[in-house]
Amino acid sequence: MDGWIAPLLDKASGRLQALERVGLFPSELRVAAAMFERLDRTCGRRISADGELIVLGTTVVADPLLAADDFTLAP
Repeated sequence: MDGWIAPLLDKASGRLQALERVGLFPSELRVAAAMFERLDRTCGRRISADGELIVLGTTVVADPLLAADDFTLAP
């Protein structure tokens, strides 16, 4: 796995678990465009029938305003 992806997924999964424990279930994981491309290449088999990239059970969306190693979770 790409060395940039693992730390991002570790952080995102921890935040997702914390939110789920309090009953919140984000629908989007927003990442930098370069990270989106890496996830798409690495996790391409996880693309759903409607073309969305799904990682950690959440739709991944490219956000041009985010730094390469940053992410946000959207409701």
